[in-house]
Amino acid sequence: MITLALLGLLLLPFLIIGGGTALLWKKRRQLILRWSLISYLLLDVLVIFGIGPPLAAWSLIHSGTRPPDRQLKDSPAEYQVQYEDVVFDARDNVMLGGWFIPPTGKKAIIICSHGLFRNRIEVLPRAMSLAKVGYGALLYDSRSHGTSDKAVVSLGYYEKNDVLGAIHYIRRRYQDAMEQPKIILMGVSLGAVAILEAAAETKDYSALILDSPFSSLRDTVVVHSWLFLKMPRYLFPPLFLFWFQQLAKFDPDRVDSHKAILRIQPVPLLIIASEGDFRIGPDVARALYAEARSPRKKLEIFGKEVTHGAAARIHLKAYSNLIFSFLDKALSDSASAE
Repeated sequence: MITLALLGLLLLPFLIIGGGTALLWKKRRQLILRWSLISYLLLDVLVIFGIGPPLAAWSLIHSGTRPPDRQLKDSPAEYQVQYEDVVFDARDNVMLGGWFIPPTGKKAIIICSHGLFRNRIEVLPRAMSLAKVGYGALLYDSRSHGTSDKAVVSLGYYEKNDVLGAIHYIRRRYQDAMEQPKIILMGVSLGAVAILEAAAETKDYSALILDSPFSSLRDTVVVHSWLFLKMPRYLFPPLFLFWFQQLAKFDPDRVDSHKAILRIQPVPLLIIASEGDFRIGPDVARALYAEARSPRKKLEIFGKEVTHGAAARIHLKAYSNLIFSFLDKALSDSASAE
C-alpha cells in the first residue's frame, strides 16, 4: 500500500505537466505522452530501488518509540507496586532508563525487554502480574527508545548489549547479598530476539521466555518488505540489507534466532506465539521449539484473535497463569539441580 501511494504521488506531476503539454501541443501528443511514461518509469525505478533502500535502512537505524506509545504515562504506581526509577549502562555503554521492582517473595528477578517502536510500558502489565505474586522485575527502554540514549537500532545485534547490561546491573545491585536472585530473561518480538542473542553469550540466567521472536534479521526484512511495501524477495530486501549493513556496521546474518537457540544454556524455555500473527507466523516458534535443546521446554500458541505480540494484552489472565506455572516449575528444577 505504501508503494502504491508513492507511485501515485510520483505520477501526479507527470499527469499535470505531461498531460497538459500533450493537450496544448497536439502534433507532438504521442511523443510527449511516450516520453512522459518512460520518464515516469525511470523515476520509479530510481526512487524505489536507488533512494528507497538506503532511506529505509537509515530510517530503521534511527527509529525509536512510536508517537502513540510516547504518550503513554503508565507506571508501576498505577498498580500499587513499589518501584525505583533506575539508570544503567548497556554493555557498550549506552545509557538505559528503566524501572526496578524488588522481589517480595520469590528469589528471582525478571528482565523484561520490549519490542521495536515501543517502550517499557509494553511489558508493564505482564511484569506487574509477576510482581504481585512476589517476583522482582527490571523493565527498561531499549536503546533509542523511551528515555534511553540514542544509538543504532539493529533488530537484535546491538540490543543484546542492553540485556547484558541489565544482567550486570542486577548482579552489581546484589553483589553483597547473602543469596543472589535468579535471573529470568523475558522479551517480546525484537526484545525476545535480543534476550536470545544475549543468552547465547552469557550463562547468567535461569530461564528464558520468548514471546513472538522472529526467525532472523534477513527473513524478517523479506517478510516485512512484502507485507508493507509489496516488494518481491529478490528486489528490495537485498538492497535494503546492503545499506543496512553499511550504516549499522555489522553483518545482518549475525542476528539469527535459529543459530542463537543452539548456543544457549539448556535452561527451562517457554516460547509463545499466535495463529493470528500475520507478521511472524507460529511456524517460527514451532521451529525454534523443535531446535531447542532444553530438557524442559514449552510451546504455547494462542488463537487467531491474537495478533503479533498481543497475547498478554488480549488474554492477560491466561498469559499470566502460563508464566506463573512455567516459572514455578523452572525455579523448582533449578533449586533441585543446586
